[in-house]
Amino acid sequence: MSLARASCLLLIAVLGSCGGTLPNSAVSRHLASRFKGAADNATPVAKVIRDRGLHVPDMQSDVPPLEQLQAELAKSDADGAFAGITYDLTQGNSLPRDWIVQTPDNWGRRANDLPPGHSDALVWMIRDLVASAQRHVDITLLAPAPDARFLDGLRDGLATLAERGRPVTVRLLIGHYPSAEVDTGAFLKALTAGLENIPKARLSISVAAMRSCVVFEDCDSYSWNHAKTVSIDGVDALVGGHNMYTLDYLLDDPVHDLSMRVHGPAAASAARYSDRLWDYVCANLDRKPSISVSNFVSGVSRPGTGCLPPPPALPAARGSGGVPILAVARLGAGITKDFANQSELARDLMLGAARSDIRIVQQDLGFALGRSDTLFPDSTIDRLVDFLRRRDGDIYIVLSNQGAVGKSGSTYSNDVSLQTLAHHLRQEVQRRFEARDPHWRYQIRTGPDPVNALLCERLHLAPFRFGPDKRWPDGEPFATHAKFWMVDGRVFYIGSDNMYPVNLQEFGYIVDDRKAAQELIDAYWTPVWQWSSRAAVSGRGVKNCIFREIIK
Repeated sequence: MSLARASCLLLIAVLGSCGGTLPNSAVSRHLASRFKGAADNATPVAKVIRDRGLHVPDMQSDVPPLEQLQAELAKSDADGAFAGITYDLTQGNSLPRDWIVQTPDNWGRRANDLPPGHSDALVWMIRDLVASAQRHVDITLLAPAPDARFLDGLRDGLATLAERGRPVTVRLLIGHYPSAEVDTGAFLKALTAGLENIPKARLSISVAAMRSCVVFEDCDSYSWNHAKTVSIDGVDALVGGHNMYTLDYLLDDPVHDLSMRVHGPAAASAARYSDRLWDYVCANLDRKPSISVSNFVSGVSRPGTGCLPPPPALPAARGSGGVPILAVARLGAGITKDFANQSELARDLMLGAARSDIRIVQQDLGFALGRSDTLFPDSTIDRLVDFLRRRDGDIYIVLSNQGAVGKSGSTYSNDVSLQTLAHHLRQEVQRRFEARDPHWRYQIRTGPDPVNALLCERLHLAPFRFGPDKRWPDGEPFATHAKFWMVDGRVFYIGSDNMYPVNLQEFGYIVDDRKAAQELIDAYWTPVWQWSSRAAVSGRGVKNCIFREIIK
């Protein structure tokens, strides 16, 4: 076991043993009534939906789904404090030709046949985005800081800006946790190496490392930035699941991941999310080591600490495209005492609107590392069970393989087996049958068990595959880090928010566009399911359905 992996597991074990507040999505509808009081940052999503009378969008209405969803999210934010930050519907967006960013994009190849440089295009894309800035660059990431080739790409982009003499404000914010402390001064020195020698440079660069809450330090939860965003001038953005880890993404045994590019006002939504995190950072500079900031200003001999004056507000962007995008985010714990988890709220409402199918690709649906039990997103699972009970369509779920670990030592599996997940799903469906008929459990049946029949026919569960092989040549299991879901082949999410319950700061996009959805299905979903379905453990046509095999 690597040192990075060992320290990560130690951290999670400590956090898991400290009690504290359950993540918002870990409470099902039938338990939400136990939570009393006004809504705050720990209120379960299911309670907010119930208490505020929120409704799922009507996919057959003349009012577009995202407009309905925006209106429902606003009901969860009575004072409008988080409008434009954790929920922001914009029109006029367009998607560039290369808007689907997936690495590695080598579907159908053997595991020992990935070409050198298989994912270098991601580095070049980030470099070119940074180099294109006229005024602002905002980047949010998860620790550790960008390294090796990603660091080189960022440095090259900044050098181009410096050579052009553009007065650009660059802010890079990294969520860090106790086992992955970021030395902002050292990282800034590496990032700006050589920029001090470019006479035309007019750059202001700030690097922050932040966490807003850690159980054993200051509150009853844990929280830090987990979003992965690059926003340029509020008009271009890259948003999704990709961290800037060279070992995990660019070399052997790469982690599969998914992000998206957007041009238009939705990019400013990402910048406003970043603004809110920076407001928190700059108001809490005394919280060391949880908060640290280092900065570089062209022409100033010594790098500084603390916050520079905030950049001028971005002008309202006007896009000429036709793609509506709802940016959704959450602020986790520590930043505000108010409910500010419109990301998971939007997910549950949108999944509740599904009529024909739900498609999901995630790292995990459960969280067990360091815990004596397993947390599931039961408010979300409620919606999946609703769909199975009320609709005739199918649910497709693809998850990372148990035990998946990146070359950096980072874990891409929460130690929840497909058997454990299947057992939990079966329990939830069975509970619905029993709620309708309390004597259902004791009935004598001569035919197939109706719970197993339902799940084995319409819930398609599979571990991630990208080609004919089951593992990498060195025996390591495949990892996917994508955070993707799609409803009715039309509305989809790409971002940083995992479905398994945690309590971090997150950001992503919900898109309602049939053309874009079909492009994503063709380029991403179809090959994901083509290869992963070969290892499916449930669903129509699977001989040994896992729901018949698990212990009841």
